[in-house]
Amino acid sequence: MNTQILEEIGLSKGEVKVYFSLLEMGESTIGPISKKAQVTAAKVYPILEKLSKKGLITSVIKSGTNYFQAFNPKSILNYIQEKRNKLKLEEEQIKELLPALISKQKKEATHSARVYESYNGLRTLYEEIIDYLSKTKEDFIAFTLGEEYQDPNLMLFFEHYDNKRKQLGIKTKLIGIDSQRKFFKKSYMKEAGLEIKYLDYTSTPQGVIIFADKVATMVWGKNTAAFVIQSKQTAEAYKKFFWDLWKKAKK
Repeated sequence: MNTQILEEIGLSKGEVKVYFSLLEMGESTIGPISKKAQVTAAKVYPILEKLSKKGLITSVIKSGTNYFQAFNPKSILNYIQEKRNKLKLEEEQIKELLPALISKQKKEATHSARVYESYNGLRTLYEEIIDYLSKTKEDFIAFTLGEEYQDPNLMLFFEHYDNKRKQLGIKTKLIGIDSQRKFFKKSYMKEAGLEIKYLDYTSTPQGVIIFADKVATMVWGKNTAAFVIQSKQTAEAYKKFFWDLWKKAKK
Protein backbone atom coordinates (compact mmCIF):
# COMPACT_ATOMS: atom_id res chain seq x y z
CA MET A 1 0.00 0.00 0.00
CA ASN A 2 1.28 3.46 -0.90
CA THR A 3 1.52 5.40 2.37
CA GLN A 4 3.12 8.52 0.87
CA ILE A 5 -0.13 10.48 1.15
CA LEU A 6 -0.16 9.94 4.93
CA GLU A 7 3.31 11.44 5.16
CA GLU A 8 2.20 14.37 2.99
CA ILE A 9 -0.66 15.23 5.38
CA GLY A 10 1.72 15.35 8.35
CA LEU A 11 2.50 11.87 9.66
CA SER A 12 6.14 10.81 10.06
CA LYS A 13 7.40 7.47 8.71
CA GLY A 14 7.44 6.13 12.26
CA GLU A 15 3.88 7.28 12.91
CA VAL A 16 2.71 5.57 9.73
CA LYS A 17 4.39 2.29 10.74
CA VAL A 18 2.91 2.34 14.25
CA TYR A 19 -0.54 3.39 13.03
CA PHE A 20 -0.68 0.61 10.44
CA SER A 21 0.51 -1.92 13.02
CA LEU A 22 -2.32 -0.92 15.36
CA LEU A 23 -4.87 -1.16 12.55
CA GLU A 24 -3.79 -4.76 11.96
CA MET A 25 -3.31 -5.79 15.60
CA GLY A 26 -6.27 -4.13 17.27
CA GLU A 27 -5.69 -3.42 20.98
CA SER A 28 -2.06 -3.91 22.01
CA THR A 29 0.74 -2.89 24.37
CA ILE A 30 4.07 -1.23 23.64
CA GLY A 31 6.13 -4.42 23.19
CA PRO A 32 4.07 -6.08 20.42
CA ILE A 33 3.55 -2.73 18.69
CA SER A 34 7.32 -2.14 18.67
CA LYS A 35 7.95 -5.59 17.20
CA LYS A 36 5.21 -5.32 14.57
CA ALA A 37 6.15 -1.79 13.48
CA GLN A 38 9.90 -2.51 13.66
CA VAL A 39 10.37 0.65 15.71
CA THR A 40 12.33 0.60 18.97
CA ALA A 41 10.24 0.62 22.14
CA ALA A 42 11.91 3.87 23.23
CA LYS A 43 10.54 5.58 20.11
CA VAL A 44 7.12 3.92 20.08
CA TYR A 45 5.72 5.68 23.15
CA PRO A 46 6.35 9.27 21.93
CA ILE A 47 4.96 8.23 18.54
CA LEU A 48 1.80 6.93 20.21
CA GLU A 49 1.44 10.24 22.06
CA LYS A 50 1.63 12.13 18.77
CA LEU A 51 -0.93 9.82 17.12
CA SER A 52 -3.22 10.32 20.12
CA LYS A 53 -2.96 14.12 19.85
CA LYS A 54 -3.86 13.81 16.17
CA GLY A 55 -7.00 11.91 17.14
CA LEU A 56 -6.00 8.71 15.36
CA ILE A 57 -5.62 6.33 18.33
CA THR A 58 -6.88 5.90 21.88
CA SER A 59 -5.56 4.15 25.02
CA VAL A 60 -6.86 2.52 28.18
CA ILE A 61 -5.11 1.30 31.35
CA LYS A 62 -5.78 -2.29 32.37
CA SER A 63 -4.14 -3.67 35.52
CA GLY A 64 -1.59 -0.87 35.41
CA THR A 65 -0.65 -1.48 31.76
CA ASN A 66 -1.36 0.86 28.83
CA TYR A 67 -3.23 -0.68 25.91
CA PHE A 68 -3.47 1.23 22.61
CA GLN A 69 -5.95 0.93 19.75
CA ALA A 70 -6.47 2.76 16.45
CA PHE A 71 -9.72 4.61 15.87
CA ASN A 72 -11.73 3.97 12.70
CA PRO A 73 -9.56 5.06 9.71
CA LYS A 74 -12.25 7.66 8.91
CA SER A 75 -10.75 9.64 11.79
CA ILE A 76 -8.01 10.63 9.34
CA LEU A 77 -10.60 12.86 7.63
CA ASN A 78 -11.29 14.56 10.96
CA TYR A 79 -7.55 15.14 11.37
CA ILE A 80 -7.36 16.71 7.89
CA GLN A 81 -10.38 18.93 8.66
CA GLU A 82 -8.74 20.13 11.88
CA LYS A 83 -5.56 20.94 9.93
CA ARG A 84 -7.62 22.82 7.35
CA ASN A 85 -9.37 24.84 10.06
CA LYS A 86 -6.06 25.61 11.73
CA LEU A 87 -4.50 26.71 8.44
CA LYS A 88 -7.48 28.96 7.71
CA LEU A 89 -7.13 30.60 11.12
CA GLU A 90 -3.37 31.04 10.64
CA GLU A 91 -3.99 32.53 7.19
CA GLU A 92 -6.33 35.14 8.67
CA GLN A 93 -3.84 35.93 11.42
CA ILE A 94 -1.02 36.36 8.90
CA LYS A 95 -3.20 38.67 6.78
CA GLU A 96 -3.72 40.86 9.83
CA LEU A 97 0.01 40.81 10.55
CA LEU A 98 1.19 41.53 6.99
CA PRO A 99 0.89 45.36 7.10
CA ALA A 100 3.10 45.45 10.20
CA LEU A 101 5.62 43.06 8.64
CA ILE A 102 5.77 45.05 5.41
CA SER A 103 6.28 48.30 7.31
CA LYS A 104 9.24 46.76 9.13
CA GLN A 105 10.77 45.27 6.00
CA LYS A 106 14.07 46.89 5.12
CA LYS A 107 14.24 48.54 1.75
CA GLU A 108 15.79 46.21 -0.79
CA ALA A 109 19.26 47.02 -2.00
CA THR A 110 19.54 49.02 -5.24
CA HIS A 111 21.59 46.17 -6.70
CA SER A 112 21.18 42.59 -5.58
CA ALA A 113 21.05 39.01 -6.79
CA ARG A 114 18.80 36.22 -5.64
CA VAL A 115 18.27 32.54 -6.48
CA TYR A 116 14.81 30.98 -6.48
CA GLU A 117 15.46 27.25 -6.19
CA SER A 118 13.17 24.37 -7.19
CA TYR A 119 9.64 24.31 -8.59
CA ASN A 120 8.32 26.09 -5.51
CA GLY A 121 10.92 28.81 -6.01
CA LEU A 122 9.63 29.44 -9.52
CA ARG A 123 6.08 29.62 -8.18
CA THR A 124 7.18 32.28 -5.71
CA LEU A 125 8.90 34.25 -8.48
CA TYR A 126 5.88 34.11 -10.80
CA GLU A 127 3.55 35.19 -7.99
CA GLU A 128 5.81 38.23 -7.45
CA ILE A 129 5.82 39.02 -11.17
CA ILE A 130 2.05 38.76 -11.52
CA ASP A 131 1.46 40.79 -8.37
CA TYR A 132 3.69 43.56 -9.76
CA LEU A 133 2.19 43.53 -13.27
CA SER A 134 -1.39 43.49 -11.97
CA LYS A 135 -0.65 46.77 -10.16
CA THR A 136 1.35 48.52 -12.89
CA LYS A 137 -0.72 47.20 -15.84
CA GLU A 138 2.52 46.56 -17.76
CA ASP A 139 2.95 43.70 -20.24
CA PHE A 140 4.61 40.43 -19.27
CA ILE A 141 7.68 40.36 -21.53
CA ALA A 142 10.10 37.45 -21.85
CA PHE A 143 12.32 35.37 -24.10
CA THR A 144 11.12 31.77 -24.40
CA LEU A 145 13.06 28.84 -22.99
CA GLY A 146 15.12 26.50 -25.18
CA GLU A 147 14.24 22.89 -25.97
CA GLU A 148 12.82 22.31 -22.46
CA TYR A 149 9.73 24.37 -23.40
CA GLN A 150 8.12 21.11 -24.59
CA ASP A 151 8.30 19.47 -21.15
CA PRO A 152 4.66 18.59 -20.19
CA ASN A 153 5.23 19.63 -16.55
CA LEU A 154 6.57 22.98 -17.68
CA MET A 155 3.59 23.44 -19.96
CA LEU A 156 1.22 22.81 -17.01
CA PHE A 157 3.18 25.35 -14.94
CA PHE A 158 2.88 27.98 -17.68
CA GLU A 159 -0.78 27.16 -18.30
CA HIS A 160 -1.59 27.89 -14.65
CA TYR A 161 0.09 31.29 -14.72
CA ASP A 162 -1.19 32.11 -18.21
CA ASN A 163 -4.70 31.70 -16.81
CA LYS A 164 -3.89 33.97 -13.88
CA ARG A 165 -2.47 36.62 -16.22
CA LYS A 166 -5.57 36.47 -18.42
CA GLN A 167 -7.88 36.82 -15.41
CA LEU A 168 -5.98 39.94 -14.36
CA GLY A 169 -5.92 41.36 -17.88
CA ILE A 170 -2.12 41.19 -18.17
CA LYS A 171 -0.97 41.02 -21.79
CA THR A 172 1.96 38.78 -22.67
CA LYS A 173 4.64 39.31 -25.29
CA LEU A 174 7.21 36.60 -25.98
CA ILE A 175 10.17 36.35 -28.35
CA GLY A 176 11.11 32.86 -29.49
CA ILE A 177 13.09 31.34 -32.34
CA ASP A 178 11.78 30.00 -35.63
CA SER A 179 12.21 26.34 -34.65
CA GLN A 180 9.59 26.88 -31.92
CA ARG A 181 7.03 28.51 -34.19
CA LYS A 182 5.11 25.34 -35.11
CA PHE A 183 4.85 24.16 -31.50
CA PHE A 184 3.70 27.47 -30.06
CA LYS A 185 1.21 28.13 -32.85
CA LYS A 186 -0.36 24.75 -32.16
CA SER A 187 -0.32 25.11 -28.36
CA TYR A 188 -1.29 28.77 -28.09
CA MET A 189 -3.35 29.31 -31.22
CA LYS A 190 -5.47 32.47 -30.83
CA GLU A 191 -4.66 32.70 -27.11
CA ALA A 192 -6.24 35.91 -25.79
CA GLY A 193 -3.75 38.54 -24.67
CA LEU A 194 -0.74 36.54 -25.88
CA GLU A 195 1.50 37.57 -28.76
CA ILE A 196 4.60 35.63 -29.83
CA LYS A 197 7.15 36.77 -32.36
CA TYR A 198 10.09 34.82 -33.73
CA LEU A 199 13.66 35.39 -34.86
CA ASP A 200 15.58 33.18 -37.28
CA TYR A 201 18.69 32.89 -35.12
CA THR A 202 19.41 31.28 -31.75
CA SER A 203 21.73 33.89 -30.26
CA THR A 204 18.90 35.61 -28.36
CA PRO A 205 18.62 35.02 -24.60
CA GLN A 206 16.52 32.06 -23.49
CA GLY A 207 14.28 31.82 -20.44
CA VAL A 208 14.70 35.50 -19.55
CA ILE A 209 11.88 37.54 -17.98
CA ILE A 210 12.14 41.31 -17.48
CA PHE A 211 9.92 43.11 -14.99
CA ALA A 212 10.18 46.13 -12.68
CA ASP A 213 13.91 46.61 -11.99
CA LYS A 214 14.65 42.88 -12.23
CA VAL A 215 15.95 40.44 -14.83
CA ALA A 216 15.16 36.78 -14.16
CA THR A 217 16.87 33.90 -15.95
CA MET A 218 14.93 30.66 -15.67
CA VAL A 219 16.46 27.16 -15.77
CA TRP A 220 14.13 24.18 -16.00
CA GLY A 221 15.10 20.55 -15.48
CA LYS A 222 16.94 18.49 -12.91
CA ASN A 223 18.11 21.61 -11.06
CA THR A 224 15.15 23.92 -11.64
CA ALA A 225 15.88 27.49 -10.54
CA ALA A 226 15.63 31.16 -11.45
CA PHE A 227 18.49 33.62 -11.06
CA VAL A 228 17.23 37.15 -10.48
CA ILE A 229 19.33 40.30 -10.76
CA GLN A 230 17.86 43.47 -9.28
CA SER A 231 19.33 46.48 -11.00
CA LYS A 232 17.40 49.35 -12.56
CA GLN A 233 20.20 49.95 -15.06
CA THR A 234 20.38 46.29 -16.11
CA ALA A 235 16.59 45.94 -16.33
CA GLU A 236 16.25 49.05 -18.49
CA ALA A 237 19.00 47.80 -20.82
CA TYR A 238 17.24 44.41 -21.17
CA LYS A 239 13.88 46.09 -21.79
CA LYS A 240 15.40 48.20 -24.56
CA PHE A 241 17.07 45.07 -25.98
CA PHE A 242 13.74 43.20 -25.91
CA TRP A 243 11.76 45.96 -27.64
CA ASP A 244 14.49 46.46 -30.27
CA LEU A 245 14.31 42.75 -31.10
CA TRP A 246 10.51 42.83 -30.96
CA LYS A 247 10.54 45.28 -33.85
CA LYS A 248 12.71 42.92 -35.91
CA ALA A 249 10.96 39.68 -34.98
CA LYS A 250 8.14 38.27 -37.10
CA LYS A 251 4.83 36.63 -36.22
